[in-house]
Amino acid sequence: MIEFLSGTWSILMDWLYNIVRFCFSWINIPSFPVELASSIDSFLGLIFNNLSLLGFFIRPVTIRIVVPILLIVINFELIYKLVMWIIRKLPFINIK
Repeated sequence: MIEFLSGTWSILMDWLYNIVRFCFSWINIPSFPVELASSIDSFLGLIFNNLSLLGFFIRPVTIRIVVPILLIVINFELIYKLVMWIIRKLPFINIK
């Protein structure tokens, strides 16, 4: 099951990357610094490699479910405004 989810996640991230790259290809953004990328990777590796220690207190499955829900709940107003802005831009829906 986990291999399926990781494969699906990889496909989804590739798809989103291609959409963002297509939409913003006209902006010339410099490349991300290698030192900063390696620092972030080592920090995330430290967290996820020691996830078993956190597993004594909270199941990892619970964390995977609760963290995205928590982010959505915390940012609900911003997400709602963004969705409504996008819907208002569609002329055939006729929402004011």
